[in-house]
Amino acid sequence: MRSEVILNERGQVQSRAFVAEDGTAAFVCPNCEMSRNVPVFSFRGNKHSINIRCRCQETFTIDLDFRRSHRKPTKLSGFYEITSGGGGRAVISDISREGLGFMVSGVHNVRVGQKILVNFALDDKHNTPLKKTAVVRSVDQNRIGCEFKKDQAFEKSLGFYLRT
Repeated sequence: MRSEVILNERGQVQSRAFVAEDGTAAFVCPNCEMSRNVPVFSFRGNKHSINIRCRCQETFTIDLDFRRSHRKPTKLSGFYEITSGGGGRAVISDISREGLGFMVSGVHNVRVGQKILVNFALDDKHNTPLKKTAVVRSVDQNRIGCEFKKDQAFEKSLGFYLRT
């Protein structure tokens, strides 16, 4: 279970808590740094931001992340190919053990449910090339979210990359 504090695009502090398999999340007060585990599984699917009031009377907002694995922000160049035809350049914006998100430029024909092949290289010391088959799970204008096919072998190089 983890939580993190980041600055959003407006320079405001934004806290995020990753939900564990048991449905709890660890919250850390930005004022007094006291932490506590809170059951949040009931928020899954309908509400992902909640307001918390600490014992020190500080009130803050936490964004809940129900992902099974943490996504690492990246900026990797690559290519995508739709198995039914089409494709183009991609910028991999985040990656995890189970999937990735990427941006495309211009008009595209990517749709939810399509199978795609994504080729890219990690920015590690070996520039490790990866070729992953995935299923498109979300399309938000030019941002594409994909889940890797389950029958693929997990690359040790990707696991090591995600830890750094």
